[in-house]
Amino acid sequence: MIADAHTHNQFSCEGIISTSPERFNPLPGKVYSVGLHPWLTAGIADHSIEQLRRILKFPEVVAVGETGIDKMKGAPIEIQEKIFLQHIELSEETKKPLIIHEVKAAGQILAIHRQIKPKMPWIRHGFRGNAQTARMYYSKGIYLSIGEKFNPEAVKSIPESLLLLETDESPLTITEIARKAATARQTTTEALLALSASNISTILKLSDSTI
Repeated sequence: MIADAHTHNQFSCEGIISTSPERFNPLPGKVYSVGLHPWLTAGIADHSIEQLRRILKFPEVVAVGETGIDKMKGAPIEIQEKIFLQHIELSEETKKPLIIHEVKAAGQILAIHRQIKPKMPWIRHGFRGNAQTARMYYSKGIYLSIGEKFNPEAVKSIPESLLLLETDESPLTITEIARKAATARQTTTEALLALSASNISTILKLSDSTI
């Protein structure tokens, strides 16, 4: 059961493992997302995008990213946006969902979403914003993935159909994160784990990915 929408634990058996093209080394029975992180966008050349395009053809790769815009770190914003747009194109081309890293750029990300109208699901990973920002995302049908740190009111507000859980780089297990989020939503750990797993399954069925 894949209940963890985004993890950097390369040995995870219950998560979508996030990695870069350079570090992609698939292990049997595991699934991956591959992308060029916004923090590493300085110096990205066209051959990096072509390498990513080739890797996305691997059946073990079920998602594109993480990618996005970070106004606190990485290349100048115009370069980050260009690379983000290239990832969106690859997501649509390969019919695989897009995993998004965003810092202080929600308006920019949502403006691009409105302009492009993507057919593939978008996942805003590691969401820590308030309920108002959460609404900005989920009202557009964008999934919100919750990790170790979150705003309880925002987590409470997210529709069941658009809520995911993740470990990211946390030392906590996905069960421990589910327990924390379950308290905010006044539900059980088991119910929230099942919900995240169900939504991940739905996302991958909407794409050409299989698990």
